[in-house]
Amino acid sequence: MDTKKVIITIGRQFGSGGRLVGHRLAERLGIAYYDKELINLASKESGICGEFFEKADEKTSNSLLKAFTMGFSMNSALFQNNDYLSNESLFQIQSDVIRKVAAEKSCILVGRCADYILRDNKDCLSVFISARMEDRIKRALEYNDKLKPENAEEFIRKADKSRASYYNYYTDKVWGAAESYDLCINSSYYGIDKTVDYILSFLNGKQ
Repeated sequence: MDTKKVIITIGRQFGSGGRLVGHRLAERLGIAYYDKELINLASKESGICGEFFEKADEKTSNSLLKAFTMGFSMNSALFQNNDYLSNESLFQIQSDVIRKVAAEKSCILVGRCADYILRDNKDCLSVFISARMEDRIKRALEYNDKLKPENAEEFIRKADKSRASYYNYYTDKVWGAAESYDLCINSSYYGIDKTVDYILSFLNGKQ
């Protein structure tokens, strides 16, 4: 791994503290952090309203399969204005933005299949953050004051299902599976700060 550049992608279970880990890693390393910021960059690069990226963000789509069954050509239809390929078009634009950012600077990238998109980038370390359900519920309730405690676990499981569907649809890997990442870590075991320390230690060992 090139010591002059550090790229860390973070996949995470909902409520695992993955975003917080990402922020603290970026602060410790003094590098850029990208999460929702990628939507703004994709919108700026493409001239497409950010709302479209928001709606497609980490959501699955059956549109590609529908497109093929209806006889659409991928090359000719990708950026045409039809509903069947809209999510794939947005994913492609966002993927190009991720590659551009990674080529330009050291950074932390959260979600959006960044590990898969950068799978051939030798500077990239892919991490997946999990946590115990009780910790995830506590964090989810802290994040969202409208979420009721009795509904929290169901909400979390649906969020995870959505992320898994998005990831599994756009990649040839399995969301959350150890073989899909360089490092998997349970933030409940270490706590947020020690999770950050562990990732940095692992990173230093790989350089």
